[in-house]
Amino acid sequence: MMTWFEMYNEFIKNLEKVNQLQRDYITNLERINYLYNESIKSIKRVNDLYNQSIRNYEKMSRSYEQQFENMQRMNQKWLDVFSKSWEQGAK
Repeated sequence: MMTWFEMYNEFIKNLEKVNQLQRDYITNLERINYLYNESIKSIKRVNDLYNQSIRNYEKMSRSYEQQFENMQRMNQKWLDVFSKSWEQGAK
C-alpha cells in the first residue's frame, strides 16, 4: 500500500509527464504552423513564376503575330509590284 506521500509524488510525476506532453504538442503545432507558412510561400513563388511564364508567352505570341502581319504586308507589296509589272507588260 502506498503512503499519502508516495501517492502525491506519483501524482506530481504524472503531472510533469502531462506537462511535458503538452509542451511537446505545442512545439509540434508551432513546427506544423511554420511548415504550413513555408508551403504557402512556396506556392506563392510557384504561382508568381507561372504568371511570369504566362506573361512571357503572351509577349512571344504578340511578337509572332506582329511578325506574321509584317510578312503579310510584305507579301501584299510583292503581289502589288508583280501585278503592276504584269499589267504593264501585258499592255
